[in-house]
This record gives sequence, structure tokens and C-alpha cells, in this order.
Amino acid sequence: MGEPRLADTVTTYLLRAYFGKQAPDRMIDDVLYDVVPLGAIERNYTVRLFLKPSGLIPAVLILKAKGPGYLAAHSLNDIEMMLRGFFYSSYPIIWRELKTEEFDGSVFDVTSESGRRALADTLERSSIFSPSPSFTAFPITPMVVKSDFECENFSLIDLHSLAEGNADWLREQYLDNMDVGGWLVVKAASVEAAKRDRRIILGALALALGHQDRHGFTLREVAKGFLRFPGRHTISMSSSGPHTPPIGGSIIIDVTDHDWLNILPRILVRSTSVTKRHGKALEYYYRAWFMDESDRCFLLFMSLDAIFGQDGNGFAAGMKEGVKRTLNKDVDEKRLDALLRIRNTMLHGGAPDLFASSNYLKYAEKYFIDPTTDIQLLVAKCLRLHIFGELFRPQSNPDINVLEFAEAQGLIPSQREDNSIVTEWP
Repeated sequence: MGEPRLADTVTTYLLRAYFGKQAPDRMIDDVLYDVVPLGAIERNYTVRLFLKPSGLIPAVLILKAKGPGYLAAHSLNDIEMMLRGFFYSSYPIIWRELKTEEFDGSVFDVTSESGRRALADTLERSSIFSPSPSFTAFPITPMVVKSDFECENFSLIDLHSLAEGNADWLREQYLDNMDVGGWLVVKAASVEAAKRDRRIILGALALALGHQDRHGFTLREVAKGFLRFPGRHTISMSSSGPHTPPIGGSIIIDVTDHDWLNILPRILVRSTSVTKRHGKALEYYYRAWFMDESDRCFLLFMSLDAIFGQDGNGFAAGMKEGVKRTLNKDVDEKRLDALLRIRNTMLHGGAPDLFASSNYLKYAEKYFIDPTTDIQLLVAKCLRLHIFGELFRPQSNPDINVLEFAEAQGLIPSQREDNSIVTEWP
């Protein structure tokens, strides 16, 4: 015989975690013993069992490690609650065959092999193992969609492309008339999985902005919360933090962006080690987007670590080789070493933020530039080239006319020195 099904193994652990008698290491956990008739009081159809919390851990761990991919976005506590919810509603499958309601030992001990198999079959068909993907719509304030982008696992669409043009009604009913420029709609097995995909997608969109536009934060109010469409003609609203920082401009999605956006579906599927690394790098980049200048650089370095530092040669060595390979060695190696020394002092307890690093001033004195600028330019260029290659299309500078006017008036230099380690693009 081959290895047992994952559902069989999880069911075995689950049944061994529940007992018929109280004990100091167990807690009350009532479960259903029959289907609740319409209009009846649910608690009248429950029977008392006793759960040993630590007994669930093996089931949770194996499900997290070997279960459906969407569970990677969930905590162990989430998965524990999923299993308890499943057992609560599915206990009638095995309760009918028990000889007595009172028993010593675990539920596993009093359940027949056919009963265990029936419960495992139900688990395999349940939403834990076979979730029905639903759509989660994240309202994005600083985004203008001139040409809707749609693929198998997400869409970037105009404000009025959602719900057959009823977006204004949706904003009034569910979003308190917040300023919404467009929607990021994610198809995923759970809310947590949708949020993870959102971080990757918005990390890529942050990458498309120039570094000054990306962190030009204002007092603008940006949309929070999200809508879910779990079934036909069904909408639910949930609260959340903002999906983007309050940048002053907007991310413009045009048909010229569709080619490089089409790389994201492969990353979201996470079918290879490379696409998994790319997803992690974009998640780090997204998290860094919200942070102050002194704090974000640490996460930017982690983004480089995600794609270059996992090759077994040591993180710093891997990052250095990856950067050189990506930029075709078009980078000052000693200068790169100096940036990595700043990273090392932050990583190993020498500086709680970038400005506290002794190497911060040394770098600025030698290269006449703020290291934060070099770090942001270097990381953005590496991620753009390594993940998206020549298909990538950065956003155009929305302030180009204003800058040209300022140069003509002598308000800013018309010829500015560029001391940066790399140009952001190409």
C-alpha cells in the first residue's frame, strides 16, 4: 500500500485531539451531533467533547506543510480554527455510529475505520482542502486605469468596470464615499491569500513609480477596507488598513503596461523556486513602500536578499553577485561593498535605523550622495530587470512640465550632477 492520503492523516490527528472525559489539559468544545432543522436552536443539537489543544498541533502542522497552497498565507491559529470549525459541523458523520455518548479515551478510539474514512472523505471535499475561489476587490485611491488589465488570478480595472458600472453605488453603500481611482480584484481561495497576492501586485506597481514619486507622501486620504463577492448577488465589506501610502500622484495603468503585468500571474501561482523568490521580493518591496526613509532601506535590502541571497554562498556574497549579474557588472564593486556594509550594521545590531550606522556618513563623505538614494535606485533597478526584464515599463514623470519650467526660470539647476550608483532606468 502507498502512503495514506493527507486527509486521512489529518483526520487521525484530529480525532486523537478530542476526548470523551474532562482532564486538566483539556477544554470544553461542544460539537453538533445532528443536522440542525430550519428554525431550530443550534445549541440544542450539540454534544460535549473535550479538546486537548496541543493534540491539534500535528494536524495543523502537516496541513500547513503539505496542504493546499493558499494555506501558506494563514497562521497556524487560523488553520486550527478551520479544523475546529470543520469538526464542529461534521461530527454527525461519526456520532451516529458511536455506541455511547460517554466514553473514555479519544474519539479516535471509539470511531470505526469506515467512520474515519467517511470523515476524511468529507474533509477532502471541504473548503479547507477544496476551497471555492472568490473575488476580493481592493479599492485603490492613487490609480487611474485607462485600459483594464485582466488575467486568470487578478484584474486592475477602472472604477466603473466593477459590478456592471454600479461602482458609485458600491462606494456609497460600502466605502463611505471614499476616493477610489480604480480596483484591484484578486481571485483567491481565502481573504488572507488575496491579501498576500495584493501585496505582490501592489509591490510591482510601486516599482513602476520613480523613486521620488513613490515616496512623495501627502495628507491625502486613501481608501481602506475591501469588498468580497463570495457568491452570486452577495457582497460583504471588511475593514483593513490602507492599501497604498498617500502618494500625491496616481499610478496610470495603460495598454503599454499589460505585457509586463502578464508576468505577475506566474509569480502568484508560485510553481517554481524562482517565482516564489520573486513574490517574496515584491512583498518586501511593498512593505517598504509605507515606511519612513530611515526604516525602509532595511526591507529594501531584504528584497534583494529574497532574489539573490538564497544561493548558498552567503547572503552578502549572493546579493553582490546577483546585483553584478543583473546589471551586467555595470556597477562600482567597491561602492556596492560600502552599501552592503551599511546593510550589515543594520542587520547585526549595529544600527536600529539607517541614519544610526557609522557607515552611513562614511558613504556620503566619499560619494557625495545620501546612501538612501543609492539603495532605492539600486534595488528598484535590480528588481525591475531581474523580475520583469526588458518588458518593464516605468511610469512617466508626471511633473516633467513643471520641472522644465522651473529649469527655464532658474529655480532649479538645468544641469544637475548625478552622483548616484546607477540610473533607475534603463
